[in-house]
Amino acid sequence: MSVEGNATRQSRHRSGGKDQSSEAHFINSKKVGLASVPGRNNYVAIKGITKTGDNAATLQRERRILMLARDCPFLCHLYAAQQSQDHAFFITEYLSGGSLEALLRMCSCLNTDNVRFYTAEIACGLQFLHGHNIVHRDIKPDNIMLDRDGHIRIIDLGLAQDGVTSSNKIQGVTGTLPYMAPEVLQRKMYYAAVDWWSLGIVVSRMSAGRSPFYFGCNREMAHDSITREKPNIPSWLPADLKHLIKKLLRKNPEKRLGVNRNIRDHPFFTTINWEELEQKRAQPPFTPFKPALKKGDLPWPEEETALHPLEGFSFIAPSWAC
Repeated sequence: MSVEGNATRQSRHRSGGKDQSSEAHFINSKKVGLASVPGRNNYVAIKGITKTGDNAATLQRERRILMLARDCPFLCHLYAAQQSQDHAFFITEYLSGGSLEALLRMCSCLNTDNVRFYTAEIACGLQFLHGHNIVHRDIKPDNIMLDRDGHIRIIDLGLAQDGVTSSNKIQGVTGTLPYMAPEVLQRKMYYAAVDWWSLGIVVSRMSAGRSPFYFGCNREMAHDSITREKPNIPSWLPADLKHLIKKLLRKNPEKRLGVNRNIRDHPFFTTINWEELEQKRAQPPFTPFKPALKKGDLPWPEEETALHPLEGFSFIAPSWAC
């Protein structure tokens, strides 16, 4: 396997200068790089995480969640999990369509039909996670990618937590501030409702081009806006879309749509055929440009036995075994 380009997120630069050492791309605590496989006409993404004395449980948890995610068409799929002496590596599918964040930067906002399609696919991914008692905790446009056909993929499960239910809540200020739910910022116990709040911010950005709360760099102002203010939703949005955003952004998590009633039953999704959508037979709003990439030929260093191996960590998907 060879690595190409500078190690960044999947949603950032995907090609660039080459380095003779593949592990040089992963010298920081976490990096994501693009890789090609000799003899195969496809690319993969490699997420490399530095192993430390206290992150074994975190790495095992991310591996468990990624293994489950392979059963959902709207989550990033894991191909393999491996380790070297100093790093753990997650090898996942390469999502060439770019991030939702990049799309919003180009278009500012999307038309209502596109918002409906993307929101419905994101909702399917969240419902899969929550059905397995997993909370993502960092839903934002940067963590929502498009595959080569234009379908949604939720990525970056590194902050996700499993074993979370309404009776087994967790605590901790985790995620990206403008997308955090009030209960997270108030250091209360929380569960899956925090993801539905984050989705509400994402829907507002897709449809209105902005967040309904303060979105600047002042953390105190952002905190106060999210925890105290009512969402500022443009009056020109369609009535059912405004209603959807309001329901997702209820301060009380028990009354938030997604927890209180199934989001699929909301009037905004009346035209969605959920069975067709789940089978990925629904036509995406657009097909991303085919990336123009050239394969490199950078060899990996010889394998070494891990000094502190993660027991049972290695995994190769059946589709990769041949």
